[in-house]
Amino acid sequence: MLYLISYDVSDDGRRRRVFEALKDYGRRVQYSVFECKLDAQAREELEARLERELDLEYDSCRVYR
Repeated sequence: MLYLISYDVSDDGRRRRVFEALKDYGRRVQYSVFECKLDAQAREELEARLERELDLEYDSCRVYR
């Protein structure tokens, strides 16, 4: 399944870690937007990785099918 993932992260360190995670699963199409072809397992792995990196009080991440 193809997913479009966008993020807005306020901290430079967290932003870099989110970028690195997304880079491992897809390709960058704009500054803070990635296209990722993910099966169910890969999506779960990526979401778990992003949850560890994001501070939801300050950051946002959206996943669209």
